[in-house]
Amino acid sequence: MKKILVAGATGYLGRFTVRAMKEAGYYVRVLVRSREKLSRPGPFDSPVISEFVDEVFVGDVTDEASLVDVCEGVDYVFSSVGITRQKGPLTFDDVDFLGNIHLLKEAERCGVARFMYINVYGAEHCPSALTQAKHKFVQELKKSAVPWVVVNPTGYFSDLTEVLDMAKKGRAYLLGSGRNKMNPIHGADLAAVCVDALDQENAVLDVGGPDVYTYREIADLAFDAVGKRPKRTILPKWLGGAVLPLLRVVNRRQYDLVVFFFYMMTHDVVAERYGSRHLGAYFLEESSIE
Repeated sequence: MKKILVAGATGYLGRFTVRAMKEAGYYVRVLVRSREKLSRPGPFDSPVISEFVDEVFVGDVTDEASLVDVCEGVDYVFSSVGITRQKGPLTFDDVDFLGNIHLLKEAERCGVARFMYINVYGAEHCPSALTQAKHKFVQELKKSAVPWVVVNPTGYFSDLTEVLDMAKKGRAYLLGSGRNKMNPIHGADLAAVCVDALDQENAVLDVGGPDVYTYREIADLAFDAVGKRPKRTILPKWLGGAVLPLLRVVNRRQYDLVVFFFYMMTHDVVAERYGSRHLGAYFLEESSIE
């Protein structure tokens, strides 16, 4: 039985990946900061994963000493480690870059057969500190002695829950023209792609979901899900450019996240299509949850 270490196991994608890896027949070791989270529901209805875990290793990627032997006896490493909406003093560079560097060093020392990393589609072009930290790690991963696979998802259904929340309130605010396109993917579909790609070597996979939408169409799907007539307000691109410098002074962490979403909403983010789950059905399921 092949062994895999899943780092970022209690995050949105990590939970789907733990379940998918176990169901595919892998021995699953998880790296977590808290055992208790394994028995709790995850973000955006990602699964409870305690029953899919064979071994728990408690450690923190930002503390290199806590990772000693985390990869011992492991064939594959999967990492979706990164800051999303977490609060605290840690930066994207601390976690998305240095945290993964610490994990990679341990993977190299233990001689793992593959290191799979979840990046972001178009990370090299987006000016956000979030994507730049991820891109910087990818460059180091490609130079490492460990064979690697980099997966670049366009975006998750869960990222678009904010559009659904706006629809519930009666109006969706879109940046730019609202006509830029993307094909987001459900976490379970992306996890399945990751399972299938584990045996690839030194490969980059750009991954999107089965359907391509404009942001106007995404908003309309959200309004359909909540049973309201679509009301969209299109905020011009120049307005975002005017507000961002002020936000950078007031709240740097929030600034970097807004830069990321601003970039995504004002560019086409479309990759090869995978999966079978559809955003409209996801919105309907989410809208029924109180």
